[in-house]
Amino acid sequence: MHLQKSTMFLNKWEYLCYMEQKNVLVTTTTFPRWENDTTPSFVYELSQRLSGKYKIIVLAPHCKGAKKIENIGNLKVIRFIYFKPERLQKLCYGGGIIPNMRASYLAAIQMPLLIIFEFLRSYLIIKKEKIEIIHAHWILPQGFIGILLKKIFKLPILVTIHGSDLFPLKNRFFKSMQRFVIKNANFVTVNSPAARDELIKRFPEYSHKIKTIPMGIDTNLFNRRNLRKPSRYSKNKLLLFVGRLSDQKGLQYLIDSLQEVIRHYPNVKLLIIGEGAYKKFLIDKSISKSVELNIEFLGPLSHKDISYYYNIADIFVMPSLSNETGTESLGLALLEAMASGCAVIGTNVGGIPYIVKNGRNGVLIQQKNSYELSKAIITLLNDPKKSKKIGNNAAEFVKDNYSWQKISNNFIKVYQGILK
Repeated sequence: MHLQKSTMFLNKWEYLCYMEQKNVLVTTTTFPRWENDTTPSFVYELSQRLSGKYKIIVLAPHCKGAKKIENIGNLKVIRFIYFKPERLQKLCYGGGIIPNMRASYLAAIQMPLLIIFEFLRSYLIIKKEKIEIIHAHWILPQGFIGILLKKIFKLPILVTIHGSDLFPLKNRFFKSMQRFVIKNANFVTVNSPAARDELIKRFPEYSHKIKTIPMGIDTNLFNRRNLRKPSRYSKNKLLLFVGRLSDQKGLQYLIDSLQEVIRHYPNVKLLIIGEGAYKKFLIDKSISKSVELNIEFLGPLSHKDISYYYNIADIFVMPSLSNETGTESLGLALLEAMASGCAVIGTNVGGIPYIVKNGRNGVLIQQKNSYELSKAIITLLNDPKKSKKIGNNAAEFVKDNYSWQKISNNFIKVYQGILK
C-alpha cells in the first residue's frame, strides 16, 4: 500500500463538485499509521475509493510515531490519543485488540478509555465537519459509539462487520451489545456469507437490513508476475503464511505437518509473515518438532513486500481454525495470494469455503488435521502443472469477484440508499 498525499483540484468545476459531496465520518480501529505500514489497509483502501464521491473523514486510534492529523489523498485522517504517555498505548494495532487484551493487562484496562475518547472526538468532529452519515467499521466498539452519536445527532449510520467483532464474542453481554447496534443501525454489511449466516442466526429479525459486501483486493499490487526465487531460496520449495500470529490461525498444525513434508522434500521452507503474542509458542513448537531449520519468521512486512513473497511461494497455506479466539470470516491474505496466482490450501471453516473451490482454485482440508494438511502440500508439490492451473483459476476468480472497483461501487449504492 502506498499512501498518496493531497493533490490540487484540476479546475473550478471539479472543486465545486467536491464541495457538494456529503460529509462522511469513518470510524475504525485498524488503519495505516504511516506510509508502508504493516497494518491491514482495507479500511484505507475502501475509504480512498469512496472519497471520489464523498468527503471522507477517518477517525482512528493514535499510535506513537503516527501523525495526529494528516491528509492522505482525498482523506482527512484524525488519530485520537486514548492513553498517556503515548508510548504505552497498547490496545490497538499489532496482533489485534482481542489478542492484545489477552496478552497485556495494560491493554485490557485501556478499552474503556478508548471508547470514551473515541466518542468525545467523534462528537467534536460531527459538530465541526457537519457530518451527514457515519460509517462504523466493527460492531464493537465503533458500532456502539456510532449508535450513541446517531441518537444525539439524528444521523444515519452504516455498520460494517469484519468477523473478529462477531464470531468470538458469544456471551450474553456481547450479544446484547451487538443486538443494540444491529437494531439501531440503518444498514449493516458483513464481509462474507459466513458472517451473514452467523449474524442472522443470532438476530433473525434484522435480516432485512444485512447485506454481504466483502473487502476488496488491490489487483494492481497483488497479481501474477512470474518472479524467480532469489538465490537464497533457489533450491527450496516455499510454503507461505501471512497473518496474525494467534492460536486461531492454526499455524501449530502447519508446524506439525512439516515433519511429514520434510520426509518427501527436505529442502522445504516455511516462511511466516506477521506478528502476535503467539510467536514464542510457535518457535518453541518448531524446536520441539525439530523443524526449526525449515521455518523462517520474517515478522511484519509492508504490503508491497508481502506481494513479492506471494509471487515466489510455491504454496500459500491458511490453516485457520474455528475456536474461542474467533473464526476466519473472509481471509484477505488468502485472497491476496490467490490474486497473485499462488496455489492455496485453506481449512473448511468460516468464509474460506465460500472462496476456495476444492480442486479448482485451491485445496480445502479439515481444520486441526496435520496429516491431511501434509498430504495436500505434498500432492501440490508433486504436481507443478496442477498447482499452476489452480493458481491461474484463483487469480481469475479474485479479479472477477473481489476487485476494489466492484466492492466500492457496492458501498456507494448502500451510502446512496441510506442518505435517501
